[in-house]
Amino acid sequence: MATVPSLLNASFLTPKPLTQHKTLPCTKPTSLFFFPSAFASFSTLQRHRFNGQTPIAASLKVTFGENVGRFKKTLGDFTSLNYWVVRDYYRLVDSVNALEPEILRLSDEQLTAKTSEFKKRLSQGHTLSDIQAEAFSVVREAARRKLGMRHFDVQIIGGAVLHDGSIAEMKTGEGKTLVSTLAAYLNALTGDGVHVVTVNDYLAQRDAEWMGRVHRFLGLSVGLIQKGMTAEERRTNYQCDITYTNNSELGFDYLRDNLAGNSDQLVMRWPKPFHFAIVDEVDSVLIDEGRNPLLISGEASKDAARYPVAAKVAELLMRGLHYNTELKDNSVELTEEGIALAELALETNDLWDENDPWARFVMNALKAKEFYRQDVQYIVRNGKALIINELTGRVEEKRRWSEGIHQAVEAKEGLKIQADSVVVAQITYQSLFKLYPKLSGMTGTAKTEEREFLKMFQMPVIEVPTNLPNIRKDLAIQAFATASGKWEYVSQEVEYMFRQGRPVLVGTTSVENSEHLSDLLKERNIPHNVLNARPKYAGREAEIIAQAGRKYAITISTNMAGRGTDIILGGNPKMLAREIIEDSLLSFLTREAPNVEIDGMEISRKVLSKIKVGPSSMALLVKAALMAKYVGKSEGKSWTYQEAKSIISESVEMSQSMPLKELQKLIDEQSEMYPLGPSIAITYLSVLKDCEVHCTKEGSEVKRLGGLHVIGTSLHESRRIDNQLRGRAGRQGDPGSTRFMVSLQDEMFQKFNFDTEWAVKLISKITNDEDIPIEGDAIVKQLLALQINAEKYFFNIRKSLVEFDEVLEVQRKHVYDLRQLILTGDNESCSQHIFQEKLLDRYMQAVVDEIVFANADPLKHPRYWSLAKLLKEFVAIAGNLLDDSFAAISEEDLLQSLKQLHNSNSVAIDTFHLPNLPKPPDGFRGIHRKNSSLKRWLAICSDDSTKEQFLSRLWIVSGGIIL
Repeated sequence: MATVPSLLNASFLTPKPLTQHKTLPCTKPTSLFFFPSAFASFSTLQRHRFNGQTPIAASLKVTFGENVGRFKKTLGDFTSLNYWVVRDYYRLVDSVNALEPEILRLSDEQLTAKTSEFKKRLSQGHTLSDIQAEAFSVVREAARRKLGMRHFDVQIIGGAVLHDGSIAEMKTGEGKTLVSTLAAYLNALTGDGVHVVTVNDYLAQRDAEWMGRVHRFLGLSVGLIQKGMTAEERRTNYQCDITYTNNSELGFDYLRDNLAGNSDQLVMRWPKPFHFAIVDEVDSVLIDEGRNPLLISGEASKDAARYPVAAKVAELLMRGLHYNTELKDNSVELTEEGIALAELALETNDLWDENDPWARFVMNALKAKEFYRQDVQYIVRNGKALIINELTGRVEEKRRWSEGIHQAVEAKEGLKIQADSVVVAQITYQSLFKLYPKLSGMTGTAKTEEREFLKMFQMPVIEVPTNLPNIRKDLAIQAFATASGKWEYVSQEVEYMFRQGRPVLVGTTSVENSEHLSDLLKERNIPHNVLNARPKYAGREAEIIAQAGRKYAITISTNMAGRGTDIILGGNPKMLAREIIEDSLLSFLTREAPNVEIDGMEISRKVLSKIKVGPSSMALLVKAALMAKYVGKSEGKSWTYQEAKSIISESVEMSQSMPLKELQKLIDEQSEMYPLGPSIAITYLSVLKDCEVHCTKEGSEVKRLGGLHVIGTSLHESRRIDNQLRGRAGRQGDPGSTRFMVSLQDEMFQKFNFDTEWAVKLISKITNDEDIPIEGDAIVKQLLALQINAEKYFFNIRKSLVEFDEVLEVQRKHVYDLRQLILTGDNESCSQHIFQEKLLDRYMQAVVDEIVFANADPLKHPRYWSLAKLLKEFVAIAGNLLDDSFAAISEEDLLQSLKQLHNSNSVAIDTFHLPNLPKPPDGFRGIHRKNSSLKRWLAICSDDSTKEQFLSRLWIVSGGIIL
């Protein structure tokens, strides 16, 4: 293994070529006291800056100054704690590599038997640390055999970071999904269950099928939680050793379990549902989604008719005159003129009248008017307003805004108003994931938020080094005075790259912006693909991403963060092979057309080079098509479009899990039954080889041209999200470049009241054309300061949300634990717990207090009390716990007894009961246990009114409700 050169070696002062890669040694440092910052940056390459007159004329050459900067950064790495932490992890890498020859010699059966051996050793007192190196080596070999993928040394480090309950920051394309198999397998050996949490159903299903092959091969059960599953299906999948799910399904299952009425409705592993979780895109889940708590709602008020009226009133009111807005926190404030006009329009004297409250409806209508825009925050589909996730650009089918906002949006769009709702259960993602005794995460961008992760979750962020050096070029940010100038330059840069043949990915912040740019490119006759929340694009998401790295491919997308699929230069051969199979066979499997509107696909396909399959693949395609046609006719089968696609998906899965010889054997042995699946699987493998050859050749050409070029059209509220977009280029040592173009009219500048006058004046001094961009250190520093302020603002929101939820967390945990004990425990244990905790006493005490003080006024004589109502409610809650003699008590009997007590000067607490009324049953004479407290209470009562209040309440207490 290579060693790190000495700092005193003069040759080390010479910058090394970017293509060189050194493996760090594993020597543990003797002291860390002199390092100034914990877990400092481990990046080994300085970001390159480029200047030019126009965005399309920027030079991509590395300057001498940048070489100096790279040296300084490298030298700085030796004084960072992250460097020494990663270096220490190479001890484990050495151990895993040393075991590899031994593991390689094992047969499949022997490799699988290792799982039972590990479990046995754990039961004998060994720890996970004792078997970690051997377990990692077993997983690495299993992945090589089942997936054709061998973990790199840096991926072993990533797995160790996850196992240690930290966050592994790994750049895009470094194989985070494969890394998760190491920690998931190791921690699943305890039998307590491991959750691998992704950001959507697609990724959960993909990973369960793809990475699940490794775990299943090693003898572990793999579960998958998906939207639409029944309770029984969920219960079965949660019982598996490793369960793949997305963050929202996990949270809602937890809340639903704690609203369950019986144990048959529980789906998670109770009494210990949480053990260890690996959260993919952990920054997106815990930070971006952390602002919005998970809510389960029940139907509330039926004031649907008020929302359209309020929407009409909102149309009358003018911003600046009748109301003012604060874009940063989406708040609205009515002026005096606005209040007067609204009250006049609604024919009410007070908007905030408790008996006729219009204020909430009017304020929500104004928020819907100002802050919720179609094709930005939501789209309208099939008569419904569907939320667009601002982070992923996807439609949230079942999510609704709370507190009447969604109804206000529906009223604004003239849609049917759905009933308002009230929250019956809620939890934040921060509180949910704190329930795990051990939590880890992985992402490409978390270092900027490390302080928040340390503060809230005690999880450090470890930067895992890349397998190959990152040679991506990050060009200088360009700022424009006007939005029109920015979009014009974006379209110019896209056209310039297209003429060269380079693939381009343009990131936009909304459906509206992506379609505006699409129109500009159509005017220039540039073929392109669009990926946003509209259904006509959503159905082609996987295909669009698979094409995004091909020559001449232009892709316009709303936020690409969290898409979970690498953009491979030259194209993704697996996705392209599946596309060829579907194009060739779907028409034979089904006559049903896909229910997807296609826009611009044909013109885009004509530009991309056609993949030519070889003669053998063509023959197999024809054979599979004839077989599909014959099976459909001979067996009278008529598959739907989705069923036909499922047949192909299952066949592709079969091709990955079964050797070619076994597939051919199935066809030979069952030729009379026409095994369609194995035939498609063999065809896919043949086509895949042709696609790999084509994509490799085209990828080399794209690399020569400069790789993928990423254009960001707006800065986000966090540097981390911008870095996610940048990370789409330059995967695994590929070339690439990025450029951000921003306009001073962008929403972010307006939201945070950014003073843009100085920039406009600066542009005016430089040029008379406001559409010409400016770039340089001054503008970058200002923009960076704005982003940092935005990050602090949203951090404070999340912090406040967590602090508020911590107040509820104590009560929620106590109540939820009690509910689960009652649902899952036996009668004896439940009763014992209830009486030990005196929970029944506390609950009944609260009920009695509510009844007494609602019907009895201690400042008035008992004749003015609502005794009839008090008796009725008392009997209703007491049920059959009281003797029959209590049923005969009338209002008059109670009044006479209270009068007698009212005139009494002394009370015997030990034997207290109301005069001339039946004594409470012996089973409820628990008041003697509280005699000392009651005597102290009575002694404090110095005035008559307090004494009367105590005596009136005491009768109900002695009546046996709480004692």
